[in-house]
Amino acid sequence: MADKNKILVKAPLKIKYLKNAVSEKVTYLDLPSDFEAYSLKEDIKKGGVQFGEVQALTQKKRISRVVSVTADSSEMGLMAVTYLAVHLLNERRYDEWELPFGFEDDSDSQWYESEMRIPVIPISDITGFLRRGSSPFENNGFMMAQAQARSNHQPYWRSCGKEAVCIEVNKDNAGSECMDITSLFARNKNVFVIFIENDDTGFSSIDEMPFGCMDAAHFHALQNNFALSYAADAVNVSFGKNDSLMYYKNVLKQNILQRGIKVKRGFSYERVVNLARSVDKTSVCEMLDKIINYALKDADDAENMVFKNSTFDFVDYFMRETSDRTNGEDGRKLMEKNLVGIEEIKQQVYDVVNVMKYNRMRNRMNIEGSHYHNVHVMLGAPGTAKTTVAKYMGLMMFDEKLLSDNRFICINGAELKGMYVGHSAPKTKALFENYDVIIIDEAYSIVESDGRTDSFGNEAIAQLIIELEKHSTDKLIIFAGYGGKKLEKKDNRMQAFLDANPGIKSRITSTFYFDSYSADEMVQIFLRIAKNSNYRVQPGSGEIVRAFFEKRVCDKDFGNGREARALLENAVLFAARRTMAQKKDSYTESELMALTVEDVKSAAEKLGQGYGMSQREQQRIGFVKQQQPK
Repeated sequence: MADKNKILVKAPLKIKYLKNAVSEKVTYLDLPSDFEAYSLKEDIKKGGVQFGEVQALTQKKRISRVVSVTADSSEMGLMAVTYLAVHLLNERRYDEWELPFGFEDDSDSQWYESEMRIPVIPISDITGFLRRGSSPFENNGFMMAQAQARSNHQPYWRSCGKEAVCIEVNKDNAGSECMDITSLFARNKNVFVIFIENDDTGFSSIDEMPFGCMDAAHFHALQNNFALSYAADAVNVSFGKNDSLMYYKNVLKQNILQRGIKVKRGFSYERVVNLARSVDKTSVCEMLDKIINYALKDADDAENMVFKNSTFDFVDYFMRETSDRTNGEDGRKLMEKNLVGIEEIKQQVYDVVNVMKYNRMRNRMNIEGSHYHNVHVMLGAPGTAKTTVAKYMGLMMFDEKLLSDNRFICINGAELKGMYVGHSAPKTKALFENYDVIIIDEAYSIVESDGRTDSFGNEAIAQLIIELEKHSTDKLIIFAGYGGKKLEKKDNRMQAFLDANPGIKSRITSTFYFDSYSADEMVQIFLRIAKNSNYRVQPGSGEIVRAFFEKRVCDKDFGNGREARALLENAVLFAARRTMAQKKDSYTESELMALTVEDVKSAAEKLGQGYGMSQREQQRIGFVKQQQPK
């Protein structure tokens, strides 16, 4: 029976150097002798969904001698080859493994074939062998002698004529010779060919690519041609959009388990995985192994080690910045640049960041009680910049290495409720596994309008409480919605939601109150959005904007900052109409950036008419107003 807790934690790759004329490097897969302990089916259940096609291939009655493997990286391709090779060995049902004489010999002077180790040969070695004969070192006697030695030397893999071999093909070294490889290994039991895909070749056009380097389309065509030419079985082990995190977390767990290390409750596997992926996306499993070794390097008693989050505080120092920025500006600069007013909110954000930095310093000094629950509530009317503040807040924390990554999501509370019983909890749990800055907007929509909760809402809230307990210090979690100090109790739905859920309320550290903008602030917001969008607003337009919003701020359905953008977009509509009416063959940059007083005035009048209509007057069928009964 397979060990249900055991998965491959990395490709079993080894390197040795042969003591011959060219000091030949040999890279090979050293298949695990206890291969029966590995179950591909169980590994897929634990997150290895990228190996689904590999599993389907192992269920065939007969696997082709030649197998084509498409992978995002060499590491994933070699893992797939390991699974396939182990399956083929298992199918032969040997009772005892009879290793060839010399397999255990540590001598580097020769290479012994064995079904338990598979040489991994770069296609460049094969193409070099097929093209050899000319020397580029005509003016250097020593290098010419070396080249001659290589020219006369038969590479070690030429003697591999029986057992399996593995060949790696990259976009930057693929060539027509890869279509000839099976002729070199016509007698081998199996030939595994890994086609390693990389979307970024490093060249801006096909013309810039060096000889042998292919773009994606030609590389895929080469793979297809190869599979069809040699009747090869073909599998793809590339990750889906959100598949890699769960898989690497399980690889990390297994790596720790195999070392006999205990883990304290609440340990953030995701934090370590994010570091590994930021350092080397092509060898994440190998990097996870290195990170664990780094954590153990100063341990006094490695055998009785217990991993805690503080054990991996060095991750903060190594973590590379991966989030997108605007002109290289950080979260604090973006907040000051793009947000008008709300000075109290800004200071509250800076205070939260400071207290987290303060507690991190205390933790490093092993001062007890250094915890801060990074869970907050943001209350205010729509359009008061709650979501934008949360984004900048998360970016500031990532800048300061207070968050391991900056993956942001804003989700409506109703979206946490599943489609069937038992679905809400996994949806809620996945939210915390896949994101670092989490805004749950209109959180009160988890419950019914009258405050009651159904089974779906109860399940979501129960899981929310669990996740808040686990991730209150390594995530930024914000509950947002309509509410505030000035609202009547019956209208303050967010406060009613929190009062009805003490498990959530007790885990919230602070509350941000967002007031509606004044008319003067709306003018500033309008002008700032226009400037950031590269429009030049004609002097005098600000008075029109102020007059428009002096009326709007008193309306119950006032949309705050969103209406400044709506006004600008309508002004652009009239600017486009004015400009295109000139029917010129070409326009200057100034003409395409100008917003006149008349453009803004027309936009204000249009929006004012729309806002002034009653709900009944705004009902339409198609583009025709619906006639109301008299």
